[in-house]
Amino acid sequence: YFCFKSFQMNQIITQHGWGLDKSFWDSYKIEFQKNKWHWQDNERGYFSKNVNQSKWIKNNLDDQIKMVLCHSLGFHLIQENILYEASHVVFINSFNNFLPSTKKRNLIYRSLKRMEKKIISFEAEDMLKEFICRSFSPNDININFLNMFYKNLVYLNNNLLLNDLKKLYTYKNSLKSFKENCNVIVINSKNDLILDQDSSKNFIELLNKTLTKKPNVIELSNQGHCLTNLNFYQIIKRTLANKV
Repeated sequence: YFCFKSFQMNQIITQHGWGLDKSFWDSYKIEFQKNKWHWQDNERGYFSKNVNQSKWIKNNLDDQIKMVLCHSLGFHLIQENILYEASHVVFINSFNNFLPSTKKRNLIYRSLKRMEKKIISFEAEDMLKEFICRSFSPNDININFLNMFYKNLVYLNNNLLLNDLKKLYTYKNSLKSFKENCNVIVINSKNDLILDQDSSKNFIELLNKTLTKKPNVIELSNQGHCLTNLNFYQIIKRTLANKV
C-alpha cells in the first residue's frame, strides 16, 4: 500500500488529552519513526512551560499522508487549521460532548465539579494520580509514562488544568471542520472507565451524519481510556491497507 513506502514522507501531528502530556505518545511513535514517518507532538503544557503547537511540513507530494492523532479532549485542543489540512484523522476515545445525553449525565457532571474543586484547592496531584490509574485500567499504567508523569507533577499548571476541565462540560452542537475527502478512523476502547459509551456512540453518529466519507470504527477489547501494550502502528497499517 502506497502510504507505507519508505521514500514517502508521511507526517503525523498528535494532540494529547486532558491531564496528560506529550510523553503519552512515546510508545506509539517508535514503529512509525522506524518506518520513516515524520512525527510531531503538540504539548498543551499542564506540566511544562514548553508549550508546542506543531505545523505541517510543506512539500509538493500529492499522495503524502498528513495524519492527526487526537486522544480524548485532544480533538478540542488541536489547532483548527492542522485538523482541516489533514488527509487522515484518528480519534482515540474521543468525543464531541463528554457529557452523555442519558441519565448518567448529572452523575458525571457532579464528578467533574468535584475534580474542579480539588484543582481550585490545590489538591490536584492525588486526583490526577487516580485519574491516570482509571485511564489505563484494566491494564497497568505504562511504566515509562508513569515515571514521566510523577516527575512532571511538580510543574503542574493548575489554571490551565482547570480551564480545560471546564471544556468537558461545555455543550458543542457542531463539529470542527474537516476536508471533504478526509479519512477518519475512530478507535474506541470497550473497557473505558473515563468516557461514557453513550458519548462515544453520539460522536460516531455525528461523524456519520456530517462527513462525506463514513468513519472507520475500530473497537478494542481489554483496553481502557489510555491504550497500552499494543502495536498502534500495525493497527493503523491494517486499517489503511483495508481501504485500498
